[in-house]
Amino acid sequence: MSHRTQIQTVRRILAVLLSLCLALTLAMQAALPARADDKQKELESQKQQAQEELEALKEEQQDNQENLESAQQDREATAQKRTELEGQMQTIQQKIDELEAQIAEKEQSINEKQAEIDQKQADYDAQLDSFAERLTAMQYLQSSGSIQLLSSVSSMFQLLTYANVMESIAQQDQQICDDLNDQKAQLNAEKEELEAQKADLEAQEAQQQSNVNSLEATTNELTNTIMALDSSISEAEAREQALASAISDKQAEFNRIADELDAYLQSIINDAQNSFADAPISCSLNFICPLDSYKYISCQYGAGGHKGVDFAAAGNTPIRAVASGKVITSAYHYSYGNYVMVYHGTDDQGVSYTTLYAHMIQTPSVSVNQAVSQGDVLGYVGSTGNSTGNHLHLELRVNGARTNPLNYVPH
Repeated sequence: MSHRTQIQTVRRILAVLLSLCLALTLAMQAALPARADDKQKELESQKQQAQEELEALKEEQQDNQENLESAQQDREATAQKRTELEGQMQTIQQKIDELEAQIAEKEQSINEKQAEIDQKQADYDAQLDSFAERLTAMQYLQSSGSIQLLSSVSSMFQLLTYANVMESIAQQDQQICDDLNDQKAQLNAEKEELEAQKADLEAQEAQQQSNVNSLEATTNELTNTIMALDSSISEAEAREQALASAISDKQAEFNRIADELDAYLQSIINDAQNSFADAPISCSLNFICPLDSYKYISCQYGAGGHKGVDFAAAGNTPIRAVASGKVITSAYHYSYGNYVMVYHGTDDQGVSYTTLYAHMIQTPSVSVNQAVSQGDVLGYVGSTGNSTGNHLHLELRVNGARTNPLNYVPH
């Protein structure tokens, strides 16, 4: 074999080796995004699960807080009602005490009136006995002594005097008895009036006592309700502490996964930057607005911890790359929905720039490792993921750190 032929053979072998190396390099580069995509999906899945668990805990905490506040309000209202009823019972008890005092006074008046009636009856009986004795004496005179008495009368005057005296005595006795009977009847009427008043007072007392008994039963029910509410409040407070601890732990887990995901996304950016080390992408910072038109900015960067800018726009509005670059992520995320990340390279100071476009209406129009030019369509405005309306969520990472896109992107 001639020397020239040997050289040609070596060249052919080297060419084949170079081709193999190039093919292997391309295969490895093609394989890396697949492995990266799997890792990213795994982290996003973990983050989504942690987020869902965290939201479930917070929802349970909210429900528990509402139950706690409701139980506290119910307890306060019940305690107020019990206090009002206790005040009513105290007022009624004072009324009962007054009625009992009045009943005691009426009872004393009735006893005094009965004593007067008894005395009148005794006076009447004594007068009646005296009258009976006189009648007996008069009967004796009429039976035997009257003849003798009359026989001793010496004149008509004496006879008339005797008759007048006897009639006067009888009239006086009759008047006395009538007066006593009238007085007794008056006393009985007064006694009956007192007894009626006493009965009325006793009826009032019975009614007031019934009211007290009813209020006591209601108060006991309220006391039992307060005890049950106290138990519910204690359980809710204990649950609140447990949930706060669980939320703290889950938040820490979520933050860890989120940090890991952000670190991984940063590694993707770094890998993209390193892959262009020999032929780096130069970022001129001459960005354009990602939308040809939009309604308004619905959420500014930093509002409530927001890490991007939201452009409210009609559905299916084209989303354009703000600058040339390379697609490093094209996937679905539970929060971002359908989204794309584009690495735009570095500026003259070596600072890297990466943009993220989220909530696309459907699968992005570009794929990983695809080169895009400024203004190329990446996808279309939608509301996938954690979104409440059609809009574009735009993020800008400068050296991997989220930065307000409006500092660079015209709007």
